[in-house]
Amino acid sequence: MINKETKIYCSFSSNPGNNGCIFFNSEFKELNMNAIYKSFYSDDIKKSIGAVKSLDIKGFALSMPFKIEALDYVDEVEDSARKIGSINTVVNKGGYLKGYNTDWVGVKKYFEIRRFDSIYIMGNGGFSKSVQYTCDVMDIGFEVITRENLNILEELEDKIIFNATPVDVNTDNFLIDGRPHTDAGREIALYQAKEQFKIYTGVKID
Repeated sequence: MINKETKIYCSFSSNPGNNGCIFFNSEFKELNMNAIYKSFYSDDIKKSIGAVKSLDIKGFALSMPFKIEALDYVDEVEDSARKIGSINTVVNKGGYLKGYNTDWVGVKKYFEIRRFDSIYIMGNGGFSKSVQYTCDVMDIGFEVITRENLNILEELEDKIIFNATPVDVNTDNFLIDGRPHTDAGREIALYQAKEQFKIYTGVKID
């Protein structure tokens, strides 16, 4: 039952979906927590974060294109997120905002199951930076492909390509598509959502 004690969590995105709502609200119900989760559209993350403080929203997630920009609007950044240069999770404690990066945790768990020696990463945005950091931590060789060197994609054979962009990638190589509507993307998103839940609530989900 929603009442004045209900804790509110949310996400901000330029293209919001329902996956976060389904996951978090199901877990809140399962664990009998007085909390709700809602996805919101945003085209101005500074104003959205201002609303978080005004409404005492306890925590929020960030999707593209806000993961780097939001660094300017939080009071503290957790160490791994600072090294990555990107945040996707923020906790609000009385108006004091601390940013985290759980994307890399999801990517790490995905890589631990499969074990790659080297990969090529498409894109250099907030999510890509999390993939790059994961590769550094796990000692996986990588090269970043951007618009400037996109032509090398045509020259690659029998390589592993990780798509960390929001657009389609056409390749005959083995493709890991990190977008949330793909199998790999959904798996990574679930791992990182569990880490978010722990950060928000202090409860670890198996």
